[in-house]
Amino acid sequence: MLRLALWASSGVSLVAALLTCSTILIGQILPTKQLSYVSAERDQSVIFLLDVYHRIKVPLIKDGYTPEWSPDGQHIAFYSTRNGGRDLYVMNALGRNIRRLTNNQANNASPSWSPDGQEIVFASDYNDAYGIFIMPVDCSSTFETCATRITPIDDYWYATPSWSPDGQRIAYVSTRDTTSVIDDSLGNGDIYIMERDGSRIRRLTNNYGEDYTPAWSPDSRYIVYSAQNIQFGTMELMIMDVDCATPINCNRLLFSDIVDLMPSWSADSSSIVFVDARDGTFEIFVTDVEGRYIQRLTYNDTDEISPRWRP
Repeated sequence: MLRLALWASSGVSLVAALLTCSTILIGQILPTKQLSYVSAERDQSVIFLLDVYHRIKVPLIKDGYTPEWSPDGQHIAFYSTRNGGRDLYVMNALGRNIRRLTNNQANNASPSWSPDGQEIVFASDYNDAYGIFIMPVDCSSTFETCATRITPIDDYWYATPSWSPDGQRIAYVSTRDTTSVIDDSLGNGDIYIMERDGSRIRRLTNNYGEDYTPAWSPDSRYIVYSAQNIQFGTMELMIMDVDCATPINCNRLLFSDIVDLMPSWSADSSSIVFVDARDGTFEIFVTDVEGRYIQRLTYNDTDEISPRWRP
């Protein structure tokens, strides 16, 4: 694997430019096989672009987390602590033209784009209350003007929202049905879906363990997520049919190892990328949607997390 050691925080290497140009030239012939991910490179997080075919990885930006591609594959939303707080930013696919989206005292994270690329949904503990918010990507006013909370203000936890490709629903994690508001002694995160305006909330999972990081299939029918298996002490990847009438019968196991997290569906529906900790550090793997074939994509002594296919 080609490793590039030097980069500017707002710049890009020649290899990155050539990689992007080649993608533009062949993009109409071959499906995109690139993904972004975060690496703990030299004790600092770095967002990378990985060309899966050629095993070339290109550093895009330092101090970036949870990268999410815009629907057209030309921009990445992420959060960073580069200016002191945990705020949301957008950059282009080369790691340039960085623009700050939030500027408050809250922890803002886990951005997910609307299918038209005009808005993002994200999690924030603004005003000390965990919630899910939506805001226009091009809003240049204050957070209070731009952002709209679509979950209630309460003592529960709301996190990792994911916008369905058809634009109709948002999946997320919450403790709203399992956490005691009195002593916080109960509870674990379950997967929920809601309409774009926060209405018609429906609980999808009822697991004794924690459920994490839901991600939609391109047809907006299925969700892949990570589920804690209390019996075996593992984190498994599960797929659920969200339109199934009896949710208890709608789950199927995709893959199970020691710890499997952060799945992401490819735009062509053929594969799911995720992270696995079988060797002591998180590395990136890819599997088909039946979990039959597994391929390892990274081999490092640092954690590689938050993989996302480029559309």
